[in-house]
Amino acid sequence: MVSVEFENVNKQYDDGFQAVKGLSLDIKDKEFLVLLGPSGCGKSTTLRMLAGLEDVTEGDIRIDGMKVNHLPAGARGLGMVFQSYALYPHMSIRDNLSFGLRMMKGTEKLDANEISNRVEEIAQLLELDGHLDKKPKELSGGQRQRVALGRALVRRPKVLLMDEPLSNLDAELRHQMRNEIRRLHDELGTTTIYVTHDQIEAMTLADRIAILDKGELQQHCPPLDAYHNPANEFVRSFLCRHIDDLVDTANSLFKQPHQMEGQE
Repeated sequence: MVSVEFENVNKQYDDGFQAVKGLSLDIKDKEFLVLLGPSGCGKSTTLRMLAGLEDVTEGDIRIDGMKVNHLPAGARGLGMVFQSYALYPHMSIRDNLSFGLRMMKGTEKLDANEISNRVEEIAQLLELDGHLDKKPKELSGGQRQRVALGRALVRRPKVLLMDEPLSNLDAELRHQMRNEIRRLHDELGTTTIYVTHDQIEAMTLADRIAILDKGELQQHCPPLDAYHNPANEFVRSFLCRHIDDLVDTANSLFKQPHQMEGQE
């Protein structure tokens, strides 16, 4: 069982700016939680504190019941996927996927057969098994994002962290990758925390969403609960009105061809 807990967590920078204010949040084992909010709301900072890439000013973060504030990033058992693919251009896809495993040391070090088996397994899962000997430049944007995802998953992390991973893709690829990410989560059951500012992305991916504004948690619940029962005016404006506007626009576009047909 791998849960994550933020207990009254604060993040204040040296210039006095407080990016996260008194965050208390629980993420259940095998849950897909989306941190949602506008730019500057503290969602990426929250993820980076969990990953060990930012220090916690006050409060505690626990993974599977263990306080991790003091642990370096590499000791937390997490996998992370960033906005950028950050693939090694001179390496094959096979070597990109295996790089992190080959760098493991001490009791975590794996033999060559185990590394090969894991790479083959994750490549098959992500439909990359026919591309392992190619270089990143030979792949499409969606395939490269799959490699970035596979590089995190191949280490079998306790928790998977994703920071706006689809923002560099076009609309069609984003839709495809959303389906792919949700499928993988349902199949693997890895506890996942996903950062986005995209309301539709949050609604379609999340088991629960945590909506942030100006560093403070506004609402934490299943997506449809937030949509039907927004906790405050910010949630109503940021989430509900935006989705309503999209639905109205889609309905308007759908009606136009039919109206034109009727006029012929």
